Amino acid sequence: MARWIRRGTSMVELLVVLAILGILSSIAIPRMRASTRAIVEQNARLLAQDLDLARTRAYASRGAVRIVFNDTIWRMHLDSNRDGVFAENAAERTAFGSIYSHIVTTRVIFSRGLAAKLPTDPLATVPTGVRRLNFNARGTTEPFGTTMVFYLTHATDTRSVYAVEVSPSANIRVWRWLNGAWQ
Repeated sequence: MARWIRRGTSMVELLVVLAILGILSSIAIPRMRASTRAIVEQNARLLAQDLDLARTRAYASRGAVRIVFNDTIWRMHLDSNRDGVFAENAAERTAFGSIYSHIVTTRVIFSRGLAAKLPTDPLATVPTGVRRLNFNARGTTEPFGTTMVFYLTHATDTRSVYAVEVSPSANIRVWRWLNGAWQ
């Protein structure tokens, strides 16, 4: 009676397993990658959280907070000496706290893309360049009654648009552009 003793796997078996793993990963990996809409939504929600943090920090510290936006980053500053003047320097960023800035994810831009203007947006066109939003010591927008809307879209998919709205009472809401309407 012949007895077969196996001491391991053959090279052919190993290659078959590797081929199967390669095929499965080529199918699964693209499905696990985040869509452009999800990437823009993630940035919009992060911006809304940071705006809420800035509003809360202004109220809790009884000092004004300024958020400065440019094309790729937003930074938060606390007027720690309460002189009403922002130098927008490292000392004011440090006074705000350890999380004082965020970089927009690659390929996400401040733009309205193909979306219509949000009905509550007071501006006719989206401003370009550096933008500033101030919260006073009461946690409301300064000058009082300021409404500001920040639009985010993906550079390669301008149909994926989210808007972060800051109302005069500093309520923060995230909107999404879907099927030709804001939701």
